[in-house]
Amino acid sequence: DDELMREVQEIEKISSPRETLLVADSLTGQDAVNIAKEFNEKLGLTGVILTRLDGDGRGGAALSMKAVTGCPIKFIGIGEKPEEFEEFHPERIAGRILDKGDIVSLVEKAQENIDEAEAKKMEAKFKKGQFDLDDLARQMDTMNKMGGIGSLMGMMPGLGKIKQQVNDKMNDGEMQKGMKRMRAILSSMTQFERQNPKQIGGSRKSRIAKGAGVEISEVNKLLKQHRMMADMMKKFGKMGKKGMMRSGLGGLLGGGKGFPQ
Repeated sequence: DDELMREVQEIEKISSPRETLLVADSLTGQDAVNIAKEFNEKLGLTGVILTRLDGDGRGGAALSMKAVTGCPIKFIGIGEKPEEFEEFHPERIAGRILDKGDIVSLVEKAQENIDEAEAKKMEAKFKKGQFDLDDLARQMDTMNKMGGIGSLMGMMPGLGKIKQQVNDKMNDGEMQKGMKRMRAILSSMTQFERQNPKQIGGSRKSRIAKGAGVEISEVNKLLKQHRMMADMMKKFGKMGKKGMMRSGLGGLLGGGKGFPQ
């Protein structure tokens, strides 16, 4: 819009801003690049803020914006919450594009959202091979606070194939619906049932399913996924920290074979 662009230029002359930042949607692709080029020519941008970068798996928008405008990308939005607006670190995005992960960001998010005393308690349980449904509920809540499974997998190295499967499910809404059903089922259980999943028989499953508004098959599916995850935690306990570092999370998940669907 030429008229609006002239008004913006007049505002710039009057205000003499120190910074002129363009906020662009990374999912609009080439349109976002064209907009950045136009604004840079008319105003002289000093930086770019990219939103919805969590949906731009390859980081193409970030690379194109920098190439076209020559301006640094200063901040990125990777979600809808205030804490999901963060400073842009090019080496971290490059790591995600090359499937090398972004361990620094992952550690930062963990420090912000995980209580140290609670983490030590969980570590002690894992070393003993213990992982009940209460632990699963806590892990799900923590994962949501840290941006969800799709965001976390983007920061983990060596999970290319699994990450693509998760992104595909996230895009069609299947993953979000599944997570909500799982949380509803867990909330429908008593504390005794969450701490003793082996005691959940037919009558208990029926009551839990009714309380969560799902079919009994969904309860069975959750219990099966929990058993798979409990087996992973036993493996984690046996491997220890050095073993985990050598094989990475991909090794823990068996290359994706054991990842819950």
